[in-house]
Amino acid sequence: MKKPFAFGFCLLVILLLATTTTSAKPKTQTARVEIGEKGFTPTSLKLRRGRRTRLTFLRTTDATCAKEIVLPDFNIRRALPLNQPVVITFTPTKRGPLTFACGMNMMRGQLIVQ
Repeated sequence: MKKPFAFGFCLLVILLLATTTTSAKPKTQTARVEIGEKGFTPTSLKLRRGRRTRLTFLRTTDATCAKEIVLPDFNIRRALPLNQPVVITFTPTKRGPLTFACGMNMMRGQLIVQ
C-alpha cells in the first residue's frame, strides 16, 4: 500500500516542478538601437505590455541631430554621448504604438507594444 502512494506523490512533485519551470517567462525584455548617419536602427521594436523593458541606445556618429533620446509617453529625455551606450528602463503599460525620437523630433522610431 505504501509503495503506490509514494510513487504517486513523487510523480505529482515532478509534474509540478516541470510545469513551474517551463512556464516561467523572462522578467526583462531587452533591445538595442543604434543611431547612425541614416537614423535609428532598427526603426521599430515590438515589446510586450506589462514587462519591464531595458533599451540600450548607442550613437555612433556626430553627423546627425540625434544628440539625445526622448520617449514622450514615459517623460524620458536622456543625452546620447558619442559611442557610449545609454540604458533606459521602463515598463509599457498600454498596448499600441509609442514614439521615440531625437531631441529635435526630426528622427523618430516606434515601440509597438503588444
